[in-house]
Amino acid sequence: MSVNLKWAMAAAALLMILSGCGSNNYLVPPGAHANNGQIAADQQAVEERYQALQFNLQRAVATEESALVKDPTWAAGYSRLGQLFWDADQPHAALKEAQRACALAPKSQTYWNNLGGMAVSMQQWSLARHAYHHTLHLDPANWQAMVGLGQIAVALHQWNNARVLADKALAVAGPQGPIYVLFGEVAQNANDWTTAATYYRNAIAANPAWWEGYYDMAIVDVHWGEIAQAESNIRQALHDNPDSAAPWILLQSLPQTSSTRP
Repeated sequence: MSVNLKWAMAAAALLMILSGCGSNNYLVPPGAHANNGQIAADQQAVEERYQALQFNLQRAVATEESALVKDPTWAAGYSRLGQLFWDADQPHAALKEAQRACALAPKSQTYWNNLGGMAVSMQQWSLARHAYHHTLHLDPANWQAMVGLGQIAVALHQWNNARVLADKALAVAGPQGPIYVLFGEVAQNANDWTTAATYYRNAIAANPAWWEGYYDMAIVDVHWGEIAQAESNIRQALHDNPDSAAPWILLQSLPQTSSTRP
């Protein structure tokens, strides 16, 4: 078996694994490469940071709950509590608080979009659609809700619908990282990696401090066998979002050899 064929098979397997990974939850996989001291050191630093974060989150939750006892109609408090639960890896509790915030402040586009985002991450498609459609009822030009509906379309392999939603969002909002990522995912599904790379680069240019553009570009780098560039983009993603699962999994799964793009 040729080296190129072996690499293609390894890359395909890796991409299949990554396609099923969540990208927003903390997960530094155990057992970082024993022979890679940098990754092991990075992993230890993130785990220590995570432990400190969890302690602070517990205190913040207690404080927020005390405030809500005094004023149980405070929508912003429920929204904040929902985000704290989400950060503490308690998604069902987070979703409940997000729903309370929407019920108390039904005209808040932010609360509905937050609820939609949580529901998408939990694959509760019906609830997510309801939330985003409610946002669009309040503001038909809300591009975040359009992108949210596009994410649902991508998850359900409704590629044409995703492209239509991306076009609408770009028309009303102009260059935005999440919009370009949505375009890129549609192109990547069509096996048009060159176009996908262009969109991911556009996402980075539009939001250079946002981790996901770099992560998605790293996926393209892996497909092309450009391992050094993939690692560089992954580390850029981790600089912005060091607790995210997918970049860590990709970083620790990179092969030790590289090839050049065809």
